[in-house]
Amino acid sequence: MWFHRDYTRFTGGHLKHSQYTAHARAAGFEARVTFPGESATTALAHERETLWPGPVAGHWNPAPDDVLFLAGTDWRYLDARGLGDLPNPRINLVQHVRHGHAGTELFDYLSRRAVRICVSPEVADAVHPHANGPVLTIPAATDLAQSRETGRRTHAVAVFACKAPDLGRALSAELDARGVAHRAVFDFVDRDAFLGMLENTEVAVVLPRPEEGFYLPALEAMAAGCLVVTADCIGNRGFCKDGENCMVGSDATSLADAVKAVLAMTETGRVALHAAADATVAAHSLAAERRRFRELLDDLGELWRGASLPARRDLPYGEGASRPLVDFMVIGAQKCGTTALASFLAAHPEIGMAAPKEAHLFDDPDYAPDWTRADIDALYADRFNGCPDVRLRGEATPVYLYFPETAAELARYNPDLKVIVLLREPAERAVSHYYMQRARGAERRPLWLALLLEPFVLRSDRNPRRKGSPTRERGYRARGLYGRQLANLYRHVPRERVLLVHQADLLADHDGVLREVFAFLGADPGTQVPAARVFVGGPRPSHRLARALLRLTYRADAERLRGLGVRL
Repeated sequence: MWFHRDYTRFTGGHLKHSQYTAHARAAGFEARVTFPGESATTALAHERETLWPGPVAGHWNPAPDDVLFLAGTDWRYLDARGLGDLPNPRINLVQHVRHGHAGTELFDYLSRRAVRICVSPEVADAVHPHANGPVLTIPAATDLAQSRETGRRTHAVAVFACKAPDLGRALSAELDARGVAHRAVFDFVDRDAFLGMLENTEVAVVLPRPEEGFYLPALEAMAAGCLVVTADCIGNRGFCKDGENCMVGSDATSLADAVKAVLAMTETGRVALHAAADATVAAHSLAAERRRFRELLDDLGELWRGASLPARRDLPYGEGASRPLVDFMVIGAQKCGTTALASFLAAHPEIGMAAPKEAHLFDDPDYAPDWTRADIDALYADRFNGCPDVRLRGEATPVYLYFPETAAELARYNPDLKVIVLLREPAERAVSHYYMQRARGAERRPLWLALLLEPFVLRSDRNPRRKGSPTRERGYRARGLYGRQLANLYRHVPRERVLLVHQADLLADHDGVLREVFAFLGADPGTQVPAARVFVGGPRPSHRLARALLRLTYRADAERLRGLGVRL
């Protein structure tokens, strides 16, 4: 596999290029790297040798079976060497959304045939409409291991604003006005110095440009054990989850508010933020990135020959390889009719549903992002023994909507996955959830007290994914925050592959809603499935005051839903 780099200073793009060189060698390729000349300084030469160790090739001289790896403006080298018409497979690493900006040199290269790897879904969104060849997403990884030093850190707050100095200065002035002591860094520093600063910082405010490809400093700050505050940008939305693994602002005022909120957090709140950040770092490991690249290389022949494959996918599978076992999923929300819908789907002769209903694979405490599709399908296989000859297979696990990291893993498993989400008036859902827990003997407190204590119970949960955790069992109000959950889902699954079903509509127009569901899945919409009540709850108090207060707490999320074009 042939690589080329014009290295004049360290950047995150060069780091990622060097990591893909290492991935190629780990996959069994001989990676030959060329440079346009000698480094200008001894320091640059040392950096180059550190990033790309091993012998340096002279010029590209590819054999017929060799692979050409191009990134950024490497296409210039291809043209300069007169190699543009070679039939060799080309892999194009795309690291920024600006490749999708019409009228630029990078945009023009999209017309050239290549198998493209995008470092984030946002980059894939930008280039997919214009690219000649398949577009795949392999989320960028960090080479840093998680660090949680126990000693006191030198700086309570540090603002890293080399990419957004104007915003950084405005934020620094706002923090000064609020009496928040902080360190502000406006100039670029070398990576070792930056990482050293992070290790001595408690709250790291990392400020991106409005457009990025994948904003690595936010992930590096999480890995360094910082509590992270960042600004929203194209390029960090796929992994920066406001209030879950970091705090996100949009301007100096909201960023200062976020800093104050983090500084005022209880110990349990900080532990929860750290735990979610650790999970994010683990999901973006170099091992996971290497495995995904290896899977692409296994299918490269089919991809390059233009086999009939989806134009954009997140985990390649080629012609002749088995498709993912599961075609669709009902992922939530809990207590919204998922069990009833699953039973109706199972009654369709073209559809097989996993048995028992909830597989809980992607939320399993032992689930890891390096599980391959084959690993996952092997675990699913026995659940479909009762329906070997069906055309479509699905499963229904409502908690998938609730855990934010699951959406990306579902899309990775099956990039063509169709998703059904059932919704119910959130206050009604919360009360129903509470009484289910009461019936199971898992909740003894009165409703008002359970709701009052819920935020503290959830923040103190150190292991949300473990079976029976408070996050799973007692998120009465939290599970009804559909706006946040759907926004996260839409980052990973295109809206045209998501069907929203209101429980009230399913009850009022059973046949009509099922026709819509069957048509969405590609099954015969004319199949009749009789209506049936799967669960019939017993009498319970009205809780009018609690319901009214709950509805007030959902107002902000209702606005978020309206912003997504969803009305309950």
